[in-house]
Order: sequence, then structure tokens, then C-alpha cells
Amino acid sequence: MKNCVVLFVAAVSFPLAAQGNINTIKPTAFIALKKSSEQYTGVCKAAINRCGEETKVWKAKGLEDVFYLIEPTLEMIKFRKKNDDYIKEGQWKFDVKNNDENAMSEDLIKDKVYIYPALYPLSKTKQAIALVTKWQALYSGGSREEEYADFIMLNDDGSSQVAFKDVLFSSKAMIRACFTAEEYAKTSHCHDEDWALLNLKFIDEGKEYYSWKFITKSYTWPAFVEKASTQPKITERVAWPFQ
Repeated sequence: MKNCVVLFVAAVSFPLAAQGNINTIKPTAFIALKKSSEQYTGVCKAAINRCGEETKVWKAKGLEDVFYLIEPTLEMIKFRKKNDDYIKEGQWKFDVKNNDENAMSEDLIKDKVYIYPALYPLSKTKQAIALVTKWQALYSGGSREEEYADFIMLNDDGSSQVAFKDVLFSSKAMIRACFTAEEYAKTSHCHDEDWALLNLKFIDEGKEYYSWKFITKSYTWPAFVEKASTQPKITERVAWPFQ
């Protein structure tokens, strides 16, 4: 396995949510728009009606006039609403690379690749998206899942650059530990479970790019014990884009 930082489990909390004082630099979350909404219709019309069944349209949280259309083909288009018009301000197409070596174990199978709906700050003027590859394995009475991400900087001319590569974006596992009727009768927790959560802090040190602090909380919950006894293992790592 590569030496990567384990990130948040998306099913548990919003990813990479920086915490701290009021001056904390934060990611920009995306809010999904309903297909029946006026904004969704307006963005799709501006995109020349390219919205298909799996197309997603998002509004940037905290910005009432900025929207992103994301295609399952890994294309993202930025729109800004001016008066009643949606004006295209950027368009990026991302390639899927052969990163099969990233899987932690050989039984994991690549499930999908997708753009996570958020923007991550690299500097005062530059932002990145997370291009995520999901791997999973299903067992008898359990499963395992891992997601790896490239954090990719968006340039105004439609080009992009990888700022952080092959980061373990999330992980979770559940392995069955009860095999007899007697064991099932004794406990309601019949699985060994583990998962990981991560907060990202972005630090302005007066350089060209922010430093990123990865603060990881990893949990292990053995079968047959109370969840309250589970304690996180916390690790921290600081990294800079493009290094």
C-alpha cells in the first residue's frame, strides 16, 4: 500500500470541512439543485440542453450566482447568473488514468470515477476539485470500500494541473464476526468495523500556495463490544501542492 493520508468517510460527515476560528480558510461546498428547479433548467438551457439523466447541477454554497454542471463523463462547466442569463465562465474535462495499483488489496474492484461536489482552496485565487476513484469488495456478510483522489487545480483557460496525487480519500470496512445462532443471540454487533474521518485545514503562510494540514481520525470497532468504547487514532500531516 502507498503511504497516503486517509480522508473522511463521506457517509458520516461533510468532507474536508475545516474547523477553527472565524478566519479559517474553508472549502466551498456544492448544493444539489432539483431537476424541477428554475435554476437547473436555466443552467441546462445555457449548456445547450446537454443535461442527461445522470447530469448534476450544483450551486456553490454562499454564492447565489455561481453554478456548476457536472457530467458523468467527468466534464465540469461553471456558470454565473447575470440578470436572467447564465453565462459560461469555465469548462474542464478530466481524464481517467490507469491507477489500478492504488488499491489496498487485490480483491478490490474499481467501481467508478467521479468529481466530488466541492472546491478546495489552493491559494487566494486558485481552487481544486477532487477526482475520486472508488474501489470496493463485497464479502459474505461484509464489505470493504476505498476511494483515492487526485486534487486537481482549475485554470481559467480550461486546463488543469494535479496538485495532490493518489490521496486515499476515504475508507470503511465491515467484516462478519458472528457465525452461529448462539453468537447472534448474544450481541447486536456481529461485525468488525473500521472507518476513517478527516478534516483539512488550509494555512496561509504567505507563499504562492496554502499548505494543507490533513488531520485524520481512524476508528476500529471490534465485534461484541459497545461502540462507546471506540476511541479514534489521530494522525496529522502537512503537505504543499505540487510537491
